Amino acid sequence: MAASEAGRDVAYFTFGDEELMREVHSMYKFLQDKFVTVGTLYSHLKQYSIVVSKHLQRPNISLYGYIYDKVGTNTDLEPSPSDSDSTLTTAPSPCPAHCH
Repeated sequence: MAASEAGRDVAYFTFGDEELMREVHSMYKFLQDKFVTVGTLYSHLKQYSIVVSKHLQRPNISLYGYIYDKVGTNTDLEPSPSDSDSTLTTAPSPCPAHCH
């Protein structure tokens, strides 16, 4: 998220995990297509953290599932991009296996 705000590229490494590479790229495209801002994504990450902290075991939804659900069912229109709230613009690359 910080790289997106700074207009910098990020390289993710999946170390040959092609499924993870597809998942990361699909999430990136989904967020980009929905015009999700860095601020909105951060809010969802904080909310997911609260969900996870309320469970003694792993929650019944993955981080990606949670984001897809929150963004996909959001009936409020996302604010249009402005100088103060940039959208995700960093090109996708594979992600380390431990990043999700």
